[in-house]
Amino acid sequence: MRIVRKRWRDLQRAWPAGLCPRCGMELYPGDLDWVLGGRRLCGACAAAWLAEEAERLAAGRKGAVE
Repeated sequence: MRIVRKRWRDLQRAWPAGLCPRCGMELYPGDLDWVLGGRRLCGACAAAWLAEEAERLAAGRKGAVE
């Protein structure tokens, strides 16, 4: 019998590297995630966070111009 070494990690045995603070989704090593505003977010929450920040900045600019 011969020992066959694994070339890649078994992703089903991986421990989560962290949690998304907005939705609670587990973030695993190698997954696509974003660090925005000092927080590590999943891809779905990153888009929502960017939209909220853009809206907030736009509202701030409107108040400054008027």
